[in-house]
Amino acid sequence: MSVANNFPKDASSEKIVELARLGNLSDGVFAIALTLLVLDLRVPTDVLASDLPASLLALAPRLLVYLISFIIIGGAWGSHQRMISQINRGDGLLVWFNLLSLLFVTLIPATAALLASYPQTFAAILCFAVNVILIQLSARWLWRHASSSKLINPLLDSRVVVNVSRRLTLSAGAFAFSLPLALLSAPLVYIIWIALFVLIFATDWLAWQQASKTTQATIPLDGALHAELSLVHSAGLLSLQAGAAKDQLLNGAFGGGVDVSSIRQGDLLKMQLNAVARQGLLNFRYPWSWGSTASLDWHVVVNREVPLKLNLEMSMNQVSLDFRDVHLDHLNVKANASSVDLWLPTKAGQTTVELEGSGASFVIYVPANVALHIRSANTLSGVEVDPSRFLLLDNGREYRSPDYDSAVNKVEIQLEVALGSAQFI
Repeated sequence: MSVANNFPKDASSEKIVELARLGNLSDGVFAIALTLLVLDLRVPTDVLASDLPASLLALAPRLLVYLISFIIIGGAWGSHQRMISQINRGDGLLVWFNLLSLLFVTLIPATAALLASYPQTFAAILCFAVNVILIQLSARWLWRHASSSKLINPLLDSRVVVNVSRRLTLSAGAFAFSLPLALLSAPLVYIIWIALFVLIFATDWLAWQQASKTTQATIPLDGALHAELSLVHSAGLLSLQAGAAKDQLLNGAFGGGVDVSSIRQGDLLKMQLNAVARQGLLNFRYPWSWGSTASLDWHVVVNREVPLKLNLEMSMNQVSLDFRDVHLDHLNVKANASSVDLWLPTKAGQTTVELEGSGASFVIYVPANVALHIRSANTLSGVEVDPSRFLLLDNGREYRSPDYDSAVNKVEIQLEVALGSAQFI
């Protein structure tokens, strides 16, 4: 008699690891390594009282090495526990990568003692630097395995995942490049190391302050009959379209997080949505953030029935605004260095649209049943229209549909676009 195997296919290949015990072991190893460092700070027992000041002064190089080593281990522990906190499950390889990382941490007291005994010797400096480099690389291997094997928190910002590996690689490289300077000046190498520690560990700590990749948000109408929605967003894709439930003003996925504020004024609901400022390791001032793929995309669906006034302020965005099925009363778009695709409402009624921007390109899709009146503060250069649908008026600043006055669905558009373009299709 055969027995069916109902276990998941990957159950035999994945070993369950108790992450709490993994973290406890790691914390214990780091604590012991920190404690062992201080054992090298000892005054010889045969020193006379009169010679104590000179003996304490002679400990200065050892004290400097102790402080550097303490910062290395402490910073490595901070980075390690932040990585472990984002790992949801483990496997056998994760355990071995973690043990490898701890192996190089436990070597620091030995290489630090060697450096303290021979602070000017290149061989001692080399041993210590290689130890630090291996700590950085082993942490990178640990993180790379966890991310590639999908062991980490799925809500973690994808840029954090990539940039943690980059930071560890670049920091290891920076230590390697500092070694030739030891042939010229050992004190200079110590100064460079201290500067590197401050940069590496401070930015690593800041990196995890905004680690959530996507915030799901739903804003109820709460009986409101009208709504005014303001969005401030930059450096990502912004997509708006109809689709929210009847009792919702909107719902969406907000990459990088969102700050929400609201005011109720009678039957009017006013909402303000702001993108969360990015800092730390995600900041482009740091080389490990250069070339990062954007994960600040917002995908928002709004109520199709409630009359809506919408204000958008954007910078360096790719924008898709599909209002074909939205009851849009007024739209104000301020876009800088952005590309905007805008679909006007099919049942526009009487809609006003203000488009402002610098270095922005607008493509406006006009339904066949919608009449248009385009006004501009300046001569309509950089504006493309279908002359069979929209006639240029004598002042050179307006286009107008021939049937605009009698049309049931009409849109009034005010253009203020500098160093950009607007195309009406």
